[in-house]
Amino acid sequence: MHFIYEGVGSYGLSIILFTLLTQIILLPFNWKQKKGMMDVQRIQPKMLELQKKYANNREKYAQEVQKLYDEEGVSPLSGCLPMLLTLPIMMGLYYVVAQPLRYFMGLSTEEIAKMAELLNIEGQSTIQMQAQVVAQYFDNFNLLSQHFDGLMKVDFNFLGINLALTPSFKEFNILWIVPILSGATAFLQSYVMRLMQKRQGVVQDASANASAAMMNVMMPAMSIYFGFILPAGLGVYWISRNIFSVIQELILTPYFIKKGREKEAQMIAEQEEKKKLRQEQMAQRRLEQSQQAKSGKEKGKQSGKNKETKDASQDDGQV
Repeated sequence: MHFIYEGVGSYGLSIILFTLLTQIILLPFNWKQKKGMMDVQRIQPKMLELQKKYANNREKYAQEVQKLYDEEGVSPLSGCLPMLLTLPIMMGLYYVVAQPLRYFMGLSTEEIAKMAELLNIEGQSTIQMQAQVVAQYFDNFNLLSQHFDGLMKVDFNFLGINLALTPSFKEFNILWIVPILSGATAFLQSYVMRLMQKRQGVVQDASANASAAMMNVMMPAMSIYFGFILPAGLGVYWISRNIFSVIQELILTPYFIKKGREKEAQMIAEQEEKKKLRQEQMAQRRLEQSQQAKSGKEKGKQSGKNKETKDASQDDGQV
């Protein structure tokens, strides 16, 4: 964040570019995650057939599902790693955004306390005190720079919003736009994912559809809620991540749909080739059996003729 900010000079833009950078770094993992999800969705109809067939035998169902995974080359756990990798990034960014003086600018606790004293901020918790300092930091930079060497002149305002502050349910102001956009972009992401699933032709049972519908409501609601209890800068991160995820979804899903159909067509062609080969082998065996049977009959006839000839010769010799 510090390095990016020195290049662009905008706190909000540095959060957006940081988000883009993490998306690019995680792209290989997201690629693998998307491929795993698409593979599981591709074989979903076959899994539903197994579920109906072995409804009363869970052990046999589990065995057949694992067999299906092995035959199709699908790993249902391949999508977990990217989700786990995003957690430490969000946790790290939380501290950078929630306490920018400490973790973004590298100031000590004592220096922040001295700044609060210079700005007549007192009687609050450390987090609240730091938030108040951040709110007044840019406007009082000249005063603060007289007492501290090497201060970064950082404007935490972005498009008229102080990203170091936290929106409040109790006070309506411009900060509300951050959690609202966070929820809206989360809904957009869910909508695009549903759209791509329909395009892929995903078949789900009733319970899966109910879970998906609940997630489509819960994710935007959670985004709005956390947008009101965490600094606005983190909300900008979520908004940016949702938008980049939508773009990624619109690019990767059609690609994997195409690859999945090509793979399905290849597997069908291979199955037809194997079926044709088995039919040819069976026809060859039947032909060989027929020839063997015919050869056996001819040998039997020849043996009978030889016996008649031998018997006739014996009779002539007796005469």
